[in-house]
Amino acid sequence: MTRWLPEYAIGVQDIDAEHQGLFALAAKLHNAVQSNHAPEILESVLNELIDYTCYHFAHEEQLMERIGYPHYADHCEEHEALRSQVFAMQKRFAEGEHGMPMNVLRFLTNWLKCHTTTTDRRIGSYMRKRRLA
Repeated sequence: MTRWLPEYAIGVQDIDAEHQGLFALAAKLHNAVQSNHAPEILESVLNELIDYTCYHFAHEEQLMERIGYPHYADHCEEHEALRSQVFAMQKRFAEGEHGMPMNVLRFLTNWLKCHTTTTDRRIGSYMRKRRLA
């Protein structure tokens, strides 16, 4: 469920490494949930995953802007939609809805799998065609 697979690679080394990091953090959250860790630990791991997701999005957006990626605005909208949804889930967890880490994990993992194999893959393709990767 939370494991990186080679088919998720987009062919851009930095971005692929960050995607692998996201999957590793998702696995860490999954393990914490499965081990029934205290809510404080789950919140810490959840926050780490969300923070790294935001860091990755910022880096990916800087890359797209730097290379003149033609679908930059649409891609950023996808990132913003995910950030909004995840922040809302994070808030609900902080307010006591303790089933949220698994919900966030499922949501983020599914989103990440889909996003890397479609939208992000187009960045890799664009960069290879222009010999930027």
